[in-house]
Amino acid sequence: MGYPQQPQDPYGQSGPQYPTQHPYGHSGPQPGYGYGYQPPTMPPPPPPRRNNTALIVLLAIGIPLLLLGGCAAVVAVLGQSASREVVVTQADEPLNGVLSSQPETAAPGQETDTAEPPASVPEEQPAGPSSATVGGSLTLEGRDPGLKMTVTVTRVVDPATPDQFSKPETGSKLVAIELTLVNSGQAVYDDSPTNGATLIDAEGQQYRSTYSDVREGQEFGGSSTINTGDTRKGVIVFEVPEKAGLGKFQFALDSGFADQKGEWTLS
Repeated sequence: MGYPQQPQDPYGQSGPQYPTQHPYGHSGPQPGYGYGYQPPTMPPPPPPRRNNTALIVLLAIGIPLLLLGGCAAVVAVLGQSASREVVVTQADEPLNGVLSSQPETAAPGQETDTAEPPASVPEEQPAGPSSATVGGSLTLEGRDPGLKMTVTVTRVVDPATPDQFSKPETGSKLVAIELTLVNSGQAVYDDSPTNGATLIDAEGQQYRSTYSDVREGQEFGGSSTINTGDTRKGVIVFEVPEKAGLGKFQFALDSGFADQKGEWTLS
């Protein structure tokens, strides 16, 4: 069996032959286009554009970091060199031509200066109660360094006579302690003397002051303001059991909160 005859163009020329597959499995020429025409071929598509944003960001961050790292390394090397020079210079200082850790001894007949250790300063202890008897004076200090008062227990009235509005309870009596206060410091005394006063009986029980009035003296009347060099005089009244004996009287500045307390023996 033969191949079918290929068509020819009007000028008797055959067009270009293209291999093709024969219907029966044989390869044969494929009729082309007349006059030597070949079908156009499409150019391949251009490659996609690459995104360089990541590269630009990497360069923008990496280059400054590299520069900073280099500068830090240079500074570290210079610092180590300087410290090494200081250590070597200090270690190479000779003592009379010989390096020695022993102290220098004086030649015979030559005096040396020996520094004595500073004397230890004793810690300041809080002032305890000062003691006196009736008629005696004690100088007491307050928490303010400039506050200083000279206190005198001038007399003790036991029992004291109440006025018509200050009668004690049944089974009790009033006791009056007369004080003289002199401001011997630099600060102004502005306080209530009755707040810093305490009466202690013979059994060791203590009592706070009361606001009862007695005929044997004038109370301080609450707060007192005493300038430097001034004097105040008054009584502080206590209500105690009728059969109680008197033991001690205590007084402190700053309404009783000062560290130093004065103490007077009453019996």
